[in-house]
Amino acid sequence: MSRAQRQSASTALTEEKYLLLEDWYEAHPQASFEDLEAQAREKRRELMGAGLALLINGRDSGYQLEAPVCAQCGTRMEYKGEHFGRTIHGLEGDTRLANTWERLSAAAQLPNNLSYTP
Repeated sequence: MSRAQRQSASTALTEEKYLLLEDWYEAHPQASFEDLEAQAREKRRELMGAGLALLINGRDSGYQLEAPVCAQCGTRMEYKGEHFGRTIHGLEGDTRLANTWERLSAAAQLPNNLSYTP
């Protein structure tokens, strides 16, 4: 995705969240400032998470002609295409990160606190 495409998608996300806030306020005309602020805070958090995901995941997928080497066991990793891995729960939003490579060795079967020597 190009920078211009990411910018356009970001603008669309912002508009979507704002319109949801408009709809909520129209449905709750007697809402207090604090109620509106709470809704805005929720939408802002969703926007930040989606925006960061777009910024990070909207770039090159990480595919390389030659597979990278696993730092743990020294074997080549296998490209598994783009898919979503872990979610980072940040202060301003939750962001799902894309993964593209996986280890094929015995090191992949070990808990993170153990090492593997081939």
